[in-house]
Amino acid sequence: MRIDAELDPIHSERLKTLMERLKRPLPEVLAVAIDAAYGELAPEGATEDSALFEALESIGFVGCVDDDPDLSATYKTRVDFSAKSGVKA
Repeated sequence: MRIDAELDPIHSERLKTLMERLKRPLPEVLAVAIDAAYGELAPEGATEDSALFEALESIGFVGCVDDDPDLSATYKTRVDFSAKSGVKA
């Protein structure tokens, strides 16, 4: 691709400085700058929060875990009470 651009004095000076410090020709310096800017972009079509996340958040959803369906009845068999203080009955 051929690029013909007019830069303001500040950016013109910055570009010259980049070329000097990187010891690279203009096309390579522009390629580095484009790659850096491209890396900052979010993937196309991405939003900060997905529609699913927003829907779950709107109903107050906290989270979920895949575990024993009877956990509410059997949780005591899985809890370690060895650090419990107090008198044992």
